[in-house]
Order: sequence, then C-alpha cells, then structure tokens
Amino acid sequence: MVVQRTAAGWVPRLLPPHAACYADSVSADSLSLYLHIPFCTSKCGYCDFNSYEGLGHLAPGYTEALLHEVELWAPAAREFRVDTVFFGGGTPSLTNLDDMAALTAAVREHYDIAPNAEWSLEANPTDLEGEHLSGLRALGINRLSIGVQSLHDDELELLERAHSAERVVEVVGEARDAGFDNLNLDLIFGLIGQPLARWQQTLERTLELRPEHLSCYALSVEPGTALHYRVAKGELDEPDPDIAADQYEWTRTRLSEAGYEHYELSNWARPGQRCRHNLTYWRAYPYLGLGAGAHSLFAGQRFANVDAPNRYVEAIEETREERRRTGSGTLRQIAGGETPDEATLQADAMILGLRLIDGVSTAGFERRFGVAPDAVFGEAIERHAGLGLLERDGDRLRLSGRGLLLSNEVFIDLLPDPPEPDAAGR
Repeated sequence: MVVQRTAAGWVPRLLPPHAACYADSVSADSLSLYLHIPFCTSKCGYCDFNSYEGLGHLAPGYTEALLHEVELWAPAAREFRVDTVFFGGGTPSLTNLDDMAALTAAVREHYDIAPNAEWSLEANPTDLEGEHLSGLRALGINRLSIGVQSLHDDELELLERAHSAERVVEVVGEARDAGFDNLNLDLIFGLIGQPLARWQQTLERTLELRPEHLSCYALSVEPGTALHYRVAKGELDEPDPDIAADQYEWTRTRLSEAGYEHYELSNWARPGQRCRHNLTYWRAYPYLGLGAGAHSLFAGQRFANVDAPNRYVEAIEETREERRRTGSGTLRQIAGGETPDEATLQADAMILGLRLIDGVSTAGFERRFGVAPDAVFGEAIERHAGLGLLERDGDRLRLSGRGLLLSNEVFIDLLPDPPEPDAAGR
C-alpha cells in the first residue's frame, strides 16, 4: 500500500502482493497497530500528548469513527500479520468495556493477528477496578501500562495526578487478581525539588510490586503545557539536570541488581518481557496509527491524522460517505505526511537504533541500505567515539554509559542536512 498525496487529499493504492516495502525482511510482513483514545478526566500539567479533558461526550461518536478507520485500513494491511496492538492516549482505561469489546473484535475481524500478539493498554490507577480489569483481560488485553509517576503523594499533586500512592499498590494487586502477568509501571524522576533519596524511595517501593517492565523518564518541561507556563512565570524552578543525571545513573545500577535488563534509554524489563510494540518504533518497522493525532510509518510513507477528536470524527464520516457514493476516495482523516528520502531513513535507523542499549548492527544497517554506517556517518561517529559517547563492540555501535546521559548531543549530529533551497528560495 502506498499513500499518495493528490490535489484532493491522501489516497491509498495497494501494492502487489508481497511487495517488499522495506529492505529489512523482518519488517516487510509484520505490522503494529496503535489506537489512540484522546480523552482524559483531567489534563496533567506536564503532558503534551494529544489528549483532552471535558470532551467525554464525544466518546460514543469517536469510538464509532475509530471502528470505521479500523475497517478502512484493512485492505491495505492484508499482506501483513499484526504482532502488536496498543491502545494509547489520553486515557484508554476510561473506555467502557462494551466499546473496548467492539474495538478488539473489529481488529480481530479485519486483520491477521498473530496467535501470540501483544495487546497493551495504557491506564491510570483511578480508572481500574476489579470488574473492569477482569473484563479487559477477558477481551484479550494481556499487557497493562499503568501511569504511576511517583509513590509520594505530594509529588503526585505537583504532577496533577489524581491517584494516591496507596491506590497504586491496590491496583497492582487487583490487576494480578484479574490475571495480568505483564505489567509496566511508568515513573518520572528529576522532579522539581526532588532529591536523590526521594526518587530512590519511589523506585524501591515500586520494586516491591514486582512489575515485569519499568519505564523511567526524566521530567521534561514541554512548551505549551501548564508546567511550562508555571516555570516561565517563576512559580516553579526548572528541573535540575545534574540531579536527574545522578538519579538516572543510580536507577541503571539498582535495576540491574534487581534483575531488569536495560534495553532502551528509558526502559527496563525482566528477561523476555521487553515491550514488543515499542520495539517496532525503535527498529523503524511499519506501524499504523488509528485515531485522532495518531502517526503511521507504512509502506515507505510517514503520515498523521488530524488532532482534534471532533474533526477526526467528521473526516472519517466524510471518507465513508465519499466511498459510498463513488466506491473510492481520499482518506480525509490524514492531515499530512511525507515520503522520507534515503538520507532520512538512514538517520532514523541510526538515531532510533542507538536508543536501544544493544545499539546498531553495522552489518544489519548495510543489509538494509546497501552501505555501511561509517560511509554515511563516519565523521560524526568518530567525533563522538573520541568524546567517549559512542563505543564499538564487535559488529555493534552503541552509546556508552556517558553517551546515555548525553544522547541528544549524538542524535543531533546524525540528522541529515536540510535540503538546498530551490531558485525561489523555498
């Protein structure tokens, strides 16, 4: 399938069966699905995701539109086997069980789902209760990613989270009782005014819950968020990057001692429990994003849906109406996209691959692109190796321990040069 930009909009065109859209044979016949649920009961101050509070009344129509988009993409994905399905947000755990049943059934009906597929759902501790958890598990959801962030109530209040530390402990127990044996807990370190000892207490209490997977992120003050506004006004200090670095280094050591594999910059897992869906992104394998603001990498194209939930619903209905009338038509929910050139694909493979602790296989890169990484990025590689940020280990090129702390310095240097302006200066 190719998504082509025309004067009327974005139009899908099916490729011949078994067309090799990617040089990497592993990614040519596997696919990940992402379904975005943009609704929240409240918007956390640090969050810059495409999420909205106070729009719950749109949920029934939105679910209907999402069901239609699942069906719209099915013919284009017929040559792929779906290995992972991820419900993200927003707050997917707000979706009632009837709607979740409809969505999971539609995915199974229209796509070739691998028997061992990973089905993940993001959740807030306040939205999960015993009956709802049991219902999700019965629908085939086999992995929960729970937004914990902290196990100190005052820090949760700073982050504008609605749950308590006590509720986190309760919900993990309830999830286990419902049959979930694959839990990820999201945590944030580097909070404003948070000393090392405070973060250590949160992580130690989290380890007592024995999650299969941990995502630990440094607090980032993103433009456009309420937190950014408060920092800009001087109500709050900036996070201290030196303290955050100390916390990160301690986290790496402590989680290794606890038996977790550090496999990506911000992610740790027990053996065999790495997040397969997120590995799709980091390996630049194909994925389809469905729902408002969702992004896709599919058949050599990158594109994104419109952000606003109401406009997304309207666009899906316009697409369906056009197809009822004409038998074909544009995908009006797609807001824009691009066909990445070879330089961009190579840079993506390097940057995303270096996020993984295993790094980039130079032989794998050469098989994929027909050229060795050193032939494309040699100057940058040697410079950062000289600075101690990159290291070689046999076939693999990866970030050093120091490079993990300064990864953005490396990534920026791997970006392709911008295209030369044309005669009109564009």
